[in-house]
Amino acid sequence: MQQVIYLDIGDDLPAIRHLLEGVQAKLALLVLPKGYQPLRDPLNLRVLRRYAEDLALDVALVTRDGRTRQMAKEEGIALATSTRQGQRGRWRSRSPQRSSAEQAAVDRMAGLRAGRGDTGYGDRAIVWAGRLLGLLLSVFLLLLIVALGAILVPEAKVTLVPFRQPVETTLQLRADPEVSRPDSAALTIPARIVEVQVERTGDIATISKKDAPDAPASGVVTFINQTVLPQEILTSTLVRTSTGTTVRFKTVTTATLESGVGSRAEVQIEALVPGPVGNVAAATINEIETPGLRGKVSVINQAPTEGGGVKLVGVVTRVDMDRLNVQVFDELQQHAFLELQSQLSEQEFLPPESLTFEIMSETYDQFLDTQADVLHLQMRILARGTAVDQANANLMAYDSLKEQIPPTYELESEEVSFDHSEEVRMDGRAVLIDVTASAQLVADVDQSAARSAVAGLPADEASQILADSFALDAPPQVVVMPDWIKRWDWLDRVPFPPFRIQVIVLE
Repeated sequence: MQQVIYLDIGDDLPAIRHLLEGVQAKLALLVLPKGYQPLRDPLNLRVLRRYAEDLALDVALVTRDGRTRQMAKEEGIALATSTRQGQRGRWRSRSPQRSSAEQAAVDRMAGLRAGRGDTGYGDRAIVWAGRLLGLLLSVFLLLLIVALGAILVPEAKVTLVPFRQPVETTLQLRADPEVSRPDSAALTIPARIVEVQVERTGDIATISKKDAPDAPASGVVTFINQTVLPQEILTSTLVRTSTGTTVRFKTVTTATLESGVGSRAEVQIEALVPGPVGNVAAATINEIETPGLRGKVSVINQAPTEGGGVKLVGVVTRVDMDRLNVQVFDELQQHAFLELQSQLSEQEFLPPESLTFEIMSETYDQFLDTQADVLHLQMRILARGTAVDQANANLMAYDSLKEQIPPTYELESEEVSFDHSEEVRMDGRAVLIDVTASAQLVADVDQSAARSAVAGLPADEASQILADSFALDAPPQVVVMPDWIKRWDWLDRVPFPPFRIQVIVLE
C-alpha cells in the first residue's frame, strides 16, 4: 500500500518530516514541485533517508530534476519520473553507493576473510607509505625546531577595548491576515484571525413591583332542592354571581340534598380567580353553571365571601432587560478574550483593539411586563480577533537594525532588545503596530591587522599606532614579555612572528 504526498515549493525538511510522520502506509511517494531546491543538497537527501529509516518507511521521489535524481540515486533513495510510474512500480530504498576508497576497503576485508591476503596493498604501496612516513617525520622535526625557537622569541600581549555606541530603529508594521509571508519592502507581516463562540446564562432581580392577586376568596353557599328527588352536589360544581362583574366559584366539598322540594345543604366554595375580586357580598352568588344541576337546585350565599388578597410581585421592565443584557454581554466578552488567548502560540499576542463581538442569540425566560422576581437571559456571542506573530515583527525590526550598522561595526554579542508600542491601530482586520529594536554597536577590531601594525615596534610606539588606527574606548595596552628582556633595548619590542603576539579584545 502506497501513500502519495505532494510537496509545496516552500516545504522544508521539518515540514517533510511532519508529513512523513502522518503516513499510514509503509511506502511513501514524495512528489516534488518544479524548481524544488531543498532536496538538491546531498546533505538534505541523507537527512531525508534517515527520517525514513527512523519511521520504518520506504520513500521514493517523483521528480525530473537531473541533479536531484543523481544525488538521490547515490543516497539509495528510489526514484520515479511520474506519480503514475511510482504507483505502478515496485520499489524499495537501497543502501547508499560507496566511493572507490570505501569499495577498496570492503574488497580488502573480503580478501582477508577469504584467505587471499591483503589485496588492498602491494609493494608499490609499501614504498609510497615509507616515503610518506619520512615526509611526516621531517615535518615533525621542522615543527619541533620552530616550537623551540618560539620559546626563545619574546611574546607580546595586546589588550584593546573597542569603541561602543547605541543604535535604534522603529518600524510601523502592518500585521495583515490577508498576507501569507513577511514583506520587508511593504513593512507587512502575516497575522491570523482567531475566533470562538461562548455562551452563558445570567440572571438579575427585577426592580419594579406591583400588586398581584394572592389567595382566592372562600365562603359558604346553600344549595336548595327544587325537585322531589335527592340531588348530589359534587366538588368542582361551578356557581357564579349574577350582578355586576361576574365572579365564578367552585365547590370544594360535597353534599347531598334529600328528596323533596326545599331541602337544603351547605357547601364550601372557593373563587376560581385569586385576589380581592372574589370578595363578594351576601346573596350575590345565585347562578349555577354546571349543566346537570340547572333547574334542579338553586343556590345562594347567606354571608359574603372573603380572604381574597394581593401581594407585591416583581415586574419585568425594559430597564431590567437592558441591565441584564449589558451584564451578560460584559461577562461573555471577558470569557471570550480568555478563550482566544488560549488559542495563541508562544510567540503570538492578541491586541484587545482587534477584538469584535457579535451576538448570535439571546433568550429571556420572561416577557416584558410579566410578573417575575428574577429575570434570566441566555446569550451566545461570536468573538473574533487578529493574532500577531511577535517573532516576525522582531525579525523585521532586527533586519532593519542591521542595515544601520556601519561597515566597521558589529552588534555586541547579538544582544538586541525589542519594544512594542502600547498604542495599536486597526485598519479593517489588519493591526498597525510600532516595533522598536535597539542594541549596542561595537567597533570591529581586526586582530590580524592589529598584529601586523605592531610587529617589531617598541611598546610605546605600538600603543600609539593602535590608538591612531582603531576606534577604541580606552588607551591600548601593549606588554612585552618576559620582563628580563627589557635589559636590552633592541630586544624590548613586539616580536615579528604573529603567533607570538596575543591580541585580546575586551567585550
